[in-house]
Amino acid sequence: MIERVIVGPAVGASIAGHIAAVPERETGGILLGRLEAPGVVTVTKVSPPGPRAVHKRFFFSRDTRFLQRWLDEEYGRSEGEEDYIGEWHVHPNLDAPPSCFDRRALWRIARRSNYKTDEPVLLIVENAPPERRFRVYGFETMPKRCQEAECLSEVPE
Repeated sequence: MIERVIVGPAVGASIAGHIAAVPERETGGILLGRLEAPGVVTVTKVSPPGPRAVHKRFFFSRDTRFLQRWLDEEYGRSEGEEDYIGEWHVHPNLDAPPSCFDRRALWRIARRSNYKTDEPVLLIVENAPPERRFRVYGFETMPKRCQEAECLSEVPE
């Protein structure tokens, strides 16, 4: 189970840019990173949502085809050093844990062999201006659980 997630300033700035592009609506994408030690991952990049993503006040659906191409390109560019570690998206309020839809999606990812992780991470950006917080959750299927992890980050405004 992932217990600590490191999010650097460049990643936070990238997320802030994606949020600014669709104000007052949810957005998101995928996380690239690497395992630093057992239970510890570093997020190295966040994807954009993609041109066909759906953004609503309380709903987000990513552009899967775009994201697969983006992932393949970034994986190749990093020569396999950075790979898929999970998902990120915005919740437009504070203290918003993963929804039942979020939990179901991440457990499905954890079970599927076409994802390179069986312990995906969900980074929720709680965006309720003027406040913005990052909260991260680790998922696993045996036993089936979702647990908030420590997030080491600088959250840009």
